[in-house]
Amino acid sequence: MMKKLWLIFFIFITTLFCSAQAEEALKITSINFDNSDNIIFLTAANKVQYINVKSMKLSNPDRISFDIDNAILTHPNASWTFKNSSINNIRLSQFTTNPNVVRMVITYNKNFNVNKLKLYRIDNNLVFLYNRNIYPQSNFSDVYNDEQSKTNYYEYLTFEEDAKAPATQESAQIRSPEVIEIQKAFNAKGELIKKDSSKIVVKQERENKLKSRFFAQKIDIKRGNALIRGVGEISIEKPFVLSNPARLVFDLPNTYVAPEIRNKEYILADKETIKIGQNEPTKARIVVTGGDAEKFRPIYSYDRQSIFLAHDDRILGLKLYDKTSAIYTYSAKKINDTTDTLQFVFTEPIIHSIKKLDGKVEVNLYNCSGFNHDAYKKSLSSEVLSKLRTEALSSYGIKLIIPIKKNTNIEYQQSFDNKQLKLTLVTPKESEILSSNPIQAIIKKNPNVKTIIIDAGHGGSDVGATRDGVYEKDLTLDMAKKLKNILKKKGFEVLMTRDSDTYVSLQERVEFTEKHEGDLFVSIHVNSSVTPEGNGLETHYYTPQSYEFAQVVHKEFSSAINSKDRGLFKSKFYVINHTTCPSILVETGFISNPEERKELMTEQRRQKTAEAVAKGIMKYLGKN
Repeated sequence: MMKKLWLIFFIFITTLFCSAQAEEALKITSINFDNSDNIIFLTAANKVQYINVKSMKLSNPDRISFDIDNAILTHPNASWTFKNSSINNIRLSQFTTNPNVVRMVITYNKNFNVNKLKLYRIDNNLVFLYNRNIYPQSNFSDVYNDEQSKTNYYEYLTFEEDAKAPATQESAQIRSPEVIEIQKAFNAKGELIKKDSSKIVVKQERENKLKSRFFAQKIDIKRGNALIRGVGEISIEKPFVLSNPARLVFDLPNTYVAPEIRNKEYILADKETIKIGQNEPTKARIVVTGGDAEKFRPIYSYDRQSIFLAHDDRILGLKLYDKTSAIYTYSAKKINDTTDTLQFVFTEPIIHSIKKLDGKVEVNLYNCSGFNHDAYKKSLSSEVLSKLRTEALSSYGIKLIIPIKKNTNIEYQQSFDNKQLKLTLVTPKESEILSSNPIQAIIKKNPNVKTIIIDAGHGGSDVGATRDGVYEKDLTLDMAKKLKNILKKKGFEVLMTRDSDTYVSLQERVEFTEKHEGDLFVSIHVNSSVTPEGNGLETHYYTPQSYEFAQVVHKEFSSAINSKDRGLFKSKFYVINHTTCPSILVETGFISNPEERKELMTEQRRQKTAEAVAKGIMKYLGKN
C-alpha cells in the first residue's frame, strides 16, 4: 500500500513538474536573414530548456516548413518575397495557439538545394544556415582593409504584414490608414473593422537592405575588454580616431546589429565605454570612447564568429585560446612594382590580430610558435618584406612587425578554415601619387557641379518642431545661411529655397531646384521625438544616385558633432524623392531633447554643423 502511495505521489509531482515546464513557451521576437541564401536567424526573448522543431518538405510550389513547438510569435504574421534569390518567399506565422506552434515556410526555386539547409541552436535562438561556403569563389575573404568595403550586400523585397484587430476590447477598432484604405475596397461605406472581423493583409512595399556576411548579436565585457559575438564572417575597415571626446571608431561592412544591443553603452573602465550601432543600412560602427581608446585592437576568433576588442595593457593573463598552432609554411612574394604579399599556412586555426600604426603594421599570432626568421629570409623574393622582424608576445605567441611607407595600403585576408593568412601591401610609386592628387580647382566626382541648392526646412506658418518657444524653422534657416556662406567662398553658386521666414511648400522647393538646374540638393532639418530621451544625428537619401553623397556627408557630419550617430536612412521624404539631382536631408539634432536643444541654440553648434556638412560636400566632390 505504501509503495502505491509513493508511486501516486511521484506521478503527481512528475506531472506537476512537466506541466510547469510546458507553460514556458519560446517567445520569438524577430527574424533576420541575408540575400545570399545563407542565414535565417530567429531571435527569442527568453530562455527555455528544450526547443523542438519539426520539418516537412512539400511541393506545388516547392517549399519546406518548420514547426517550432511551444512557441509564440510576439509580432504579427509576416511574409518576405525575394526578387534576386533562389529563395522565393519566407513566411513566419503563429500556426496554432492551442498548442502554441510557430511555423516558418521557405518557398524556393529549382536552384535551391534543401539538403544544404542546416538548423543550429545558439543559446535560445534558431539559425537556419544554408551552404556554409558563403563565398566559394575564393578560399580567402577580407578580415581588414584600408579601403572601404568593395561590396554592400543587399536585396530588394516586398514585405507583407498581417494586421489584426486588438483582442482586448469588445469595440476595438483598427485605425491604421493602410487598413482603412484596404477596407474601403471591401466596404463602400468605409466602415472601420470591428474586433471580430477576419484578418486583413496590409501590403507594404519596402525596399529593405538585407545584410549579409555578419550578424552582431551580443557584447560581453571581460576585464575592460569587449567580446562582440555573432553569426557569419566579420571584417573591419581601417579604424580612425576622433577627438572631443577621444574615441576610436571601427566600421564593420556588410554587418547587421541586433536591435537589443544597438547604441547601448557598455562600461569598459573608468571614463571608458564602448557601443555598437547600425551606422548605415549595410554597415555597423563600433565606437570606443576614452583617453586610451587608441590602445584597443581587434582579435579574431578561430571561426570569425566573434572579435575581441582588447586593450594592449589588459590582455595579460587572459586565456584567448585552447589549442596551439605552428607555422607550417610561409612565403613572401613581389607581385609587381607596387604590390607585395606575405602568406602563412598554419597547422591549426589561428587566433590573430592586425594593427596599422605610423610606419609599420603589426600582426599578432597569439596561439602560434615555430617561426624561423633565418629560414624566412632565405625564402624571400620581396625587398619590402625583407625588413620584417619578430618579437615574442608577453605570454605566448609571435608578433610580426613590417615597416611600411605612409602611403602603403594593406589588405588582410584569412581562409575559411582559418589556417591561412594573407597580407597584401600596395605602395604606389611617387609618380602615381602625384598624378592621383587632383588640382584644387578640379572637381573629381562631377566636373559639371556648379549649383548647390540649400533647403532650410519649414518656414513662415510652418514652424516645424518646437519646444519651449524654440522653432525648428529658425534653427534650420540659420544653419542653411551659414552653409551657403561657406560654399560660396569655395566658388560654388549657392541658392536657397528660402532665405527668410517665409512659407514654401514642398512642391515649390522641388520646382525651385529643377528650375535652377541644381546639381546637388541639401535639406536641413531638426529632429523631434515624443519623449525627451531621443538625441543624435541622421542623414536621409532616397534615390540610388544619392547614396554615396549621403554616405560621405554623413561620415563627416557625424564625426564632427558630439552627439549620437543614428545612422544613414533610405527615406521617401518628398524633397529628396522628387528632385532629380543627388539629394540628401540631414537631421541636425533633437529639439525635443533638453540638452541637445540647448546646444542647437548656440552659435558654435550651428556653425560647426554647417562646416561639417560643407566638408562632406567637398569630400564627395573630390576637393580637399
